[in-house]
This record gives sequence, C-alpha cells and structure tokens, in this order.
Amino acid sequence: MFSFNTEILIIISRILIIPVFAMLFVLLIWAFLELGGYARECIERRRNKRNWTAFVEKLIAAKDEDTLQVARSFFDRTEYPGFVSVFAAKGAHLVNDTEHLGKTVADIEIEASHGHQRMNLGIRLGPALGLIGTLIPMGPALLGLSAGNVASIAGNLAAAFGTTILGLGVSTICYFISIGRRHWYAKDLSDIEYVYHFLSKEGVHDAGQKD
Repeated sequence: MFSFNTEILIIISRILIIPVFAMLFVLLIWAFLELGGYARECIERRRNKRNWTAFVEKLIAAKDEDTLQVARSFFDRTEYPGFVSVFAAKGAHLVNDTEHLGKTVADIEIEASHGHQRMNLGIRLGPALGLIGTLIPMGPALLGLSAGNVASIAGNLAAAFGTTILGLGVSTICYFISIGRRHWYAKDLSDIEYVYHFLSKEGVHDAGQKD
C-alpha cells in the first residue's frame, strides 16, 4: 500500500515524462542540424584554405618595405576559412584604423567563443534529460513488478533505455562537433592575430613618424 505522498510523486513523474521526451527529440533534431552545418563548414574550409595559404606565402616572401602593402591585400578578398573570412569582410573598411580594427578582432573572438560554447548545451543537457527519462519509467516498472505485470515492466524499461540512448547520442554528436570547432576557431583566431600584428605594427610605426 503506497502512501499519498508516493502516489503524488508518481503522478508528477508521469506528467514530466512528456516534456522530457519532447525536449530530447528537439535536442536530437538540433544536434543533427548542427552536424549538417559542421559538415558544410568543413567543406567550405577545405575549399578556401588555399587562399589563406597563398596569402601567407606572399607575406613571408615580401620585403620589409612591402609588408604593409601585402598585409593590406588580405582584405582584397573574403574567401578565407571560417572567422578569417569574417575578419576580412568586417575589417576591409578599417584597414587604416588599427584601434577599431582591434575592436573587430575582439568581437570576433567573442563570437567564436559563443559558437564553440553553444555545443555545451547538448553535451550537458542531453545526458541530464536522458537520465531523467531513464529514472521516471522505473517507478511504474517497479509497480508492474510488484503486480506481476510483465508487459508494463517491458514497456517502461524500453522507454527508460530509449531515453538513455537519445541523451547519450545527442551528447556524443555535440562533443564531436565541439572538438572540431575548438581546433578550427583557435586556428582562425591565431590567423587573425597574425594579420592584425602586421597592420597594427605598421600603424604604430606610421603614427611615430607623424609625431
């Protein structure tokens, strides 16, 4: 014989299973959409990588007096990998304003951090919802066990294990994407700082000559 409080908890848990299932399915769809975006980004990066490589080779081969001109030629195109292309697009009209160009670099760093951290939602929320969805059906399964209802036990256990799989699947996809984007974005920011280094150095040098 169950107490009144126990019955209330069982009713609440049965009500919660519906939004938990719904959130898990939404997370799974979102994770697959992110995976598709990740694959598209990978293809674009491979296609545009040669533009960045050509620019770096040109910058390395430049003489000291031509460095600024070559560095500014970076903004002549925007087909670069990832956030490097964002920097080329946003900084094109700020090439002679190193202070505002530095603010653009900082803004891109924040944007890159947000894009990477977004995956933590699936990495952490997926297993949490999966665990909740696993534990909720265990109550009815135990009730079915006490009543000898095999069909109830099997149904509830299937739901419990299904939510575990969904939660871990979401977490695995998001973790895979997070690892790849972490490497990409770190490389992007390093490349952006590389270009900004030459532009800011020349900007300080020109300011010193004016003084």
